Amino acid sequence: MATSLTEEIKKVEALAKKKVSDAKSEAGKIISVAKDDADRRLKESKQEAYKGFKNRLVEVEAEAEKKADSIVAEGQKEAQRFVESHRKGLDSVSSWVLEEVMARYGRG
Repeated sequence: MATSLTEEIKKVEALAKKKVSDAKSEAGKIISVAKDDADRRLKESKQEAYKGFKNRLVEVEAEAEKKADSIVAEGQKEAQRFVESHRKGLDSVSSWVLEEVMARYGRG
């Protein structure tokens, strides 16, 4: 009876060791799958964030270009108004310069 009890204990211990080994193996697989899933989700999140950043950058650049165009157009209008407001004075100054150059250097 002692032999069979010893053998029974050895069989139970072997079965327990196998179950522990199987449990460790299964736990390793579960951890591996969980890590892979976490890595995949992290990668997807980074890609989505980058895509959102690029889209927002394109929007901001378009807005900046529109604003720059309006600023340039306003500057051109202001320059034209300045030229028009000073045209009479410019004509008289250029006539005076012409007369002075002709007086000093002659007409030909």
